[in-house]
Amino acid sequence: MKPSFRLGLSVIIALAAVAGVVEYRAGRELDLARQARAKSDHETAVNHYTRSLNWHLPWGSAETAAGEMLELGLYLARRGQDAEAALALSRVRSGLHGARSFYTPRPDLIAQAEPILARLMAKSRLGPAASPKDMDRLTGRYLEIMRQPARPGLGPALAASLGFLLWTGSVLGFVFRFYPKTPATIRSPWRRAWPYAFFWALGFALWLGGLKWS
Repeated sequence: MKPSFRLGLSVIIALAAVAGVVEYRAGRELDLARQARAKSDHETAVNHYTRSLNWHLPWGSAETAAGEMLELGLYLARRGQDAEAALALSRVRSGLHGARSFYTPRPDLIAQAEPILARLMAKSRLGPAASPKDMDRLTGRYLEIMRQPARPGLGPALAASLGFLLWTGSVLGFVFRFYPKTPATIRSPWRRAWPYAFFWALGFALWLGGLKWS
C-alpha cells in the first residue's frame, strides 16, 4: 500500500471516528432531554437539548434536538409559560446559528421560532398592560433585528477545517514516515522531521484561530 494512500485512508478513518464521537454525544444528550421532558422537567430538557446542539453534525441527532426543542418552546408559549418558552426558543435560534459553517442548518426551524420569540420578548419588555399597537411595534422591531442578514462564517469555517486537516495529517504523516524507525536509525532526524512539526503547529494555530474567530 502506497504511503500517500495509507495517509489518506488514515485521515478518513480519523475524521469518521471524530464524527462518530460527536454523533454519540449528541444522541446521548437527546435521550436525556427526552427523559426529562417525559417528567415535565422542562428546564433540564432544554439544557440537554442545548448540549445536543453543541455536538452538531448535518442531519444528525442535534438537528432532531433542535426540532424537539422548538416544539417544546411553542407548547410552553401556548400554556402561558413565557419565560420558559422564551428560553427554549432562544436556545433553538442561538444553537443553530452557532452551528453554522458554510451554511446555517435548519433555517426553517429558526423562521418558526423567531416570531414567537419576538412576541415574548416584547411582552416581557412592555408588560401585560401594553397596548396591542405598542406590542406589535416592538415585536416587529425585535423580529427585524433577528432577521438582519447574518452570513455563515465561511472564513472561520475554512480556517478551522483546513487547520484540523493539516495538524492531524502532519501527525499521521510523521507516524507513517518514520515508524517503526528510531532516531538512531534515521539520518539527521530533526532536519527531516521539522516540516511535520511546522505543519502541525500551523494547522493547530489555524484550527484554534478559526474556532475563536467564528
